[in-house]
Amino acid sequence: MPSLLHKTLLIGLTPMRMRLYNLVQSRTGWGPERIRSYQEAELRKLVRYCWANVPFYRARWKQHISAPDDIRTIEDLQQLPILSKDELRSELSALTTTVTTNQGSPARSGGSTGRPTLFRMNKLDEEMAWAQMYTAWSWAGYTPGAPFLVVGGESLGIGMTDRRTWKDWIVNRWVTSGSNLTQERARTLAQSPQFRRIELVFGYPNAIRELGEFLSEIGAVPPRLRGITCTAEVMRGDVRERISQTFGYVTVTDQYGLNDGGLLAAEGPDRDGLHVFFHRAILEICDANNRQITEPGKTGRAIATSLTNLATPFVRYETGDEVHWKTLESSASGIAWPRIGPVDGRTGDLIFLPSGRRIAMPGLTLVMRWMEGLHAYQFIQTSPNAVTARLQRGPSFSMTEEAVVAYLEAKIADEVRWTIVWGPPELTRNSKVLIIRNDWLRAQGLSRPPSA
Repeated sequence: MPSLLHKTLLIGLTPMRMRLYNLVQSRTGWGPERIRSYQEAELRKLVRYCWANVPFYRARWKQHISAPDDIRTIEDLQQLPILSKDELRSELSALTTTVTTNQGSPARSGGSTGRPTLFRMNKLDEEMAWAQMYTAWSWAGYTPGAPFLVVGGESLGIGMTDRRTWKDWIVNRWVTSGSNLTQERARTLAQSPQFRRIELVFGYPNAIRELGEFLSEIGAVPPRLRGITCTAEVMRGDVRERISQTFGYVTVTDQYGLNDGGLLAAEGPDRDGLHVFFHRAILEICDANNRQITEPGKTGRAIATSLTNLATPFVRYETGDEVHWKTLESSASGIAWPRIGPVDGRTGDLIFLPSGRRIAMPGLTLVMRWMEGLHAYQFIQTSPNAVTARLQRGPSFSMTEEAVVAYLEAKIADEVRWTIVWGPPELTRNSKVLIIRNDWLRAQGLSRPPSA
């Protein structure tokens, strides 16, 4: 449970966040029709705002609608064109609101699809993101203010350490680098005071699994751990089961989300599909012709329309993910929101280094998202000590090959030979991107080295 200090800090220093958290929690019983009514009222306000204050939309939409009032329902969104990630990069200035008080602060996506993006977020959007996240974690047993561990939560400037910021201290967050997973560092974590207090682990499933393997080897389990929530990668059933085993058979839930676009969906206590949060964004599932799919079980593209980000509004934004509706029925736990099935995509292997370090996707995305002008990336391990980085450059990318190699050696690892290939990621047979592809292990029919 959170201490009185951290309860006071959250209420005193993040009052909007806690008000929004309570609001979201109070609406878990809202069904599809009430959600639709709420979202369509917010959508009408958003379209009028974009028409008046976002130059890109005003210029582009005039080719499709005569006035903002043409868009009144979620079905009406189909009159508007899709916003691509490439357009977001090239037209960011025109996609930023002209209302200076709403321009917020710079933000970057996590890059879990291999295509990091830059945009802006306003205060309401940031706090709503936290409020929704807290709600999702509460379904895994978490209480806001309780200590939690993020695996792969380092940001620029922290590198491969576990140093905390003042913001971490306020929310009671601890971090373990996803780019520097070793038994020695797992032992240090297990011997730390916070290890005995952690109530939630949050992060990428492959990184959490590898941390769990190290902890299992030294016989350590966080004694107060109540649940684990995984995000950003597809979580296979065997990975979920192994994570639960190594962390003392706690509940492991799945979560899907992205800041660019504002979508969030998470498993509830019954783990029967991912409940789609509705305060921050509208989810459309669309076919190849950009038409909405409503029938359950039919996979389509996840298209996001943000409702609270007035700094860089995302309207019909191409997320790069594929999803399907599971059901509109209430779950056994009483959460009445529509649910989607597992997200298709966002997966990959691990890099295993000669020293024993293991690098999961967060150790790469949190480094690569800061490479200015980079459109997409992929890492392919070709031998025990060699990794190829496939990099797709945009017009503003200026780093030389030598500079990129030096950057990767400094930020990721200097114990392997880096080869740079300029070009887009190589896709799987079903046109998916593996951010990490371990050809060295795949050639042996393995997913992990025998000694790991």
